Amino acid sequence: MSNLLIISIMESLYLIYMFLFFRTSVDFNFLPPGLLARNSDWFKHLLGNECGLRICPFGRVVIFLLIAIILARNFISIPKKYIISAFVISALLSLMNMNAVAYMMPVWILEASHIR
Repeated sequence: MSNLLIISIMESLYLIYMFLFFRTSVDFNFLPPGLLARNSDWFKHLLGNECGLRICPFGRVVIFLLIAIILARNFISIPKKYIISAFVISALLSLMNMNAVAYMMPVWILEASHIR
């Protein structure tokens, strides 16, 4: 098994845990909920100090696209520019929820350290 495959599997398991199962009362959001959260259940996430999942339903679904890319790069040839684009898009989408930013930070750092 290659090092990249091991890293990809570990990142995928981490993302699944953090986005689907991790419950906390820590809320990193410092701004009131935006227009998206008020107008759609799809973008609502837990706010305040109540313990629970901090990722909205949209984030819990979309994370599987990133996981698919992370795993697929080990089996099919995906140009590096598409991998980088996927991580940039993940960073932009994560800005809707600062908890998602905090959860994604280790993955972004790890990816940035070995993308050349």
